[in-house]
Amino acid sequence: MINDWTLIMLKYILIFSCGTIVGWGIEVIWRRFLGEARRWINPGFLSGPWLPLYGFGSIFLYLFCLPEPPLYILAPVFLVVLTVLEYIAGVIFIGYFKIRLWDYSRNRGNIKGLICPLYSFLWMGLGVFFYLVIFTRLNSMVEMLYRHLEISFFIGIYGGLFVTDLWQSFNLAARIKSFASETEEKLSVDFERLKLELRDRVQFGVINRTHFLLPFYGELGASFREQLKKHRWRKKTE
Repeated sequence: MINDWTLIMLKYILIFSCGTIVGWGIEVIWRRFLGEARRWINPGFLSGPWLPLYGFGSIFLYLFCLPEPPLYILAPVFLVVLTVLEYIAGVIFIGYFKIRLWDYSRNRGNIKGLICPLYSFLWMGLGVFFYLVIFTRLNSMVEMLYRHLEISFFIGIYGGLFVTDLWQSFNLAARIKSFASETEEKLSVDFERLKLELRDRVQFGVINRTHFLLPFYGELGASFREQLKKHRWRKKTE
């Protein structure tokens, strides 16, 4: 018999997983058609089709939507909460891992290239869309989970793959941090640019394979260090 705490945990893992996968799809399309890269690229820190930032954002949005307050109250809350969440994630990755996952430095009013008014309003728009369209559907999925607990099997598979990906990605981040610590300068790696550099290296015939979901697959210790040496690192003040 599944107790109430287990049901609550499954509920929020479901919300988290839906947010990570849908968010990943949004970012892939954005980078291809509207972002700076204008290329197909696997976004984010992890290798799989999921973005944890969207997962945590989905949980926050869900909790704020539960009381069903009026939209004119929720909209500014979405703007502030999602912007703060993005800023905290960016500071952690740059400050600890020396990795910059996104860069708004070309946008007006940006703070450290991590947040800016344009993307804050985009976050708010996404939050409003969540409230008007996604929230009720997400509630239906939660109710279906409660009626058909066998669905938790697939949630478990997701959890196993996600944790494995997280472990491998943190190992990669530790290697980047170790390399960055060898210099006295305060530098950070542009993660998206590094992925594109690896892909360009493939296109010019230096290596004979590339992986959309595993952009660092096959990059062993020595070869990866050589690529990091060639990478145009960013100074912390940029």
